[in-house]
Amino acid sequence: MAYGRLTAHGRWLAEELARTRLPPSLKLRQRKSIDGGDETVDMREKVVIVTGGKGHGLAVVRELLRLGTKRVYMASRNERRAQEAIAGLHEEGLGNTVDSEVLWLKLHLGDPREAKRAAEEFMGKEGRLDVLINNAGDMLATGLGRDGVSNMHIVKQVNPATHGHYYEPADLQLTLTSHSYISPYIFTQTLLPLLKKTAQDPSSDVRIINVISKAYTFVTSDIEYSRIEDFNIRYTFCPHTDLHQYASANLAKLLWSRHLYAHLISSNPPLPGGITVLSIHPGSTLDKFTPGIPKAIASLYTVTPEMSVRTTIFAAASRCVWNERERYQARGGLVCLVDVPVPGSVQEVSGMARDEGLGRDLIRTTEYFLSSIGL
Repeated sequence: MAYGRLTAHGRWLAEELARTRLPPSLKLRQRKSIDGGDETVDMREKVVIVTGGKGHGLAVVRELLRLGTKRVYMASRNERRAQEAIAGLHEEGLGNTVDSEVLWLKLHLGDPREAKRAAEEFMGKEGRLDVLINNAGDMLATGLGRDGVSNMHIVKQVNPATHGHYYEPADLQLTLTSHSYISPYIFTQTLLPLLKKTAQDPSSDVRIINVISKAYTFVTSDIEYSRIEDFNIRYTFCPHTDLHQYASANLAKLLWSRHLYAHLISSNPPLPGGITVLSIHPGSTLDKFTPGIPKAIASLYTVTPEMSVRTTIFAAASRCVWNERERYQARGGLVCLVDVPVPGSVQEVSGMARDEGLGRDLIRTTEYFLSSIGL
């Protein structure tokens, strides 16, 4: 049954991809060097966190180590898988010296409390953080989290006129939203003091990189973030509700990135080195696509993790980003995408990603939710 449901979704998603006219055969356009021929900054004294230890995340860790990064933390939940990945990197001659090493940081994005704990653990180990790459996110991480009142079990039905949406109980948090937005939010907020401390050095080059899917364009026009219930909305009118929840979480991350940029640009006292905030779409990778989409179709619209890593490394280590911060950062508070297939191309976000009122509602509701669970 589950296979049939996902297969139906695969057909629908393929139609959606074709409708949006995404460029086919991106692989044919991925022949440049990893940094697009652009000179990278010196990474030998930098400390970097990459969330996610497989697929795109692992590929990013590998390339950072190839650049000689001093310490790269692979932040993920599963220690066994992380240690296996690290052992594989060591076999490649990467991350196994005092000058350049890879370390595991336990990070469970399914629970915001655990995300905060991971950030605090990191700050207890390190005195600086140069680059934070919020990569991890799960398109299929649906279900309900631990937060809520035990007697709230009834699903509230919403008027069919609202496109057939319905809400999960108002006090419960979707695991998907937690993975893709809320936990990265509290993880980053907890690390901000250390990021700001690092940026006190005028020669520093601190960067926060949020990896975001273009799936955010699939959100419906009536989306809101004014109540906790809005995080739990399910879209019963489409063949696969998870994609629209994933789109909502990515729109939230875009709006939050814009807010974060505005907050940091007006820091008081000012940060001598500054902090660059980038939202990037490195391309859809097969490791993030849902089952049920035939590989022959998915391959037309996806890239391998090794291909997609070019954009992320450009955002994390390119000297071009350092030299032209305002081009790659959120211009005037508007988050832009460093897009695939050409690292460094900038695309303005569209639609509701520019809605300042929606962004304010999002941050207010996020802070209210975190406060309600003791964060």
